Amino acid sequence: MIKTPQNKYFFIDTGKKSYQSGNSQAKIIMLKYLKDNGIKNIEGLIVTHFDNDHSGGTPEFITNTKVKKLYLNSTKTETQTAVSIFKTAKENKQKWEIAKNNKLIYEEPDLKIYTYKADIKGKDESNGCSIITLLSYKNFDMLFMGDAGVDAFDQIKPYIRNNIEILKVGHHGGPNVVNKEMIEYLDNKISLISTGINTFGHPNKGTLDTLRNTEILRTDLLNSIKISTDGHKYKIYSYDIHDKKYKFKENFSSLK
Repeated sequence: MIKTPQNKYFFIDTGKKSYQSGNSQAKIIMLKYLKDNGIKNIEGLIVTHFDNDHSGGTPEFITNTKVKKLYLNSTKTETQTAVSIFKTAKENKQKWEIAKNNKLIYEEPDLKIYTYKADIKGKDESNGCSIITLLSYKNFDMLFMGDAGVDAFDQIKPYIRNNIEILKVGHHGGPNVVNKEMIEYLDNKISLISTGINTFGHPNKGTLDTLRNTEILRTDLLNSIKISTDGHKYKIYSYDIHDKKYKFKENFSSLK
């Protein structure tokens, strides 16, 4: 979730829907958070791609909040999740569009949000064509890779500045999502990996080795992670599951 200085909210992905219980992470975690904090309006919902673990909760977002604009990476309905999203969008007259490469989708004073999308063919098309998002606020930049990796980054690299502060690593830190050249170009101080207990070996050992000169933040170790910034310095918090609150972790300067 991104909260802007003007109190507008963006979400990148919506978590998975359980095939057994029918419950989604959106319902159990995200929508509960929004309700508890009195948030009813979402400025933008970016669904990076149609893998269930990224987009399974989208129909519940559409149904239970007011989403101004839904951004999708494709019109293909090859998955049950995609079929459900388009069906729910139609039923709720939800405005949506296919994300474009290097497009400014939102702007406030000193803040911009861009989308990027590579053109990947073959077996990695689903992940490689994920919507990639750049959040820029004054001197602070954070790049969200979805499930996209090195091949996708190489295509969008001409549009990406080479001094970001935080990289949201693609595909839960799996293989082939970063390489030495990418990290040297981005020069990010922080690498954030969103992952949990899994049978895929995420995060990949080779990926962690490539990221070794950055500070690695992992949700499987730190739970939920919150980052706040004034555009010059930023603070990192991690969620304490026992005290049920975010606790301050570290201060960073984003000036380079």
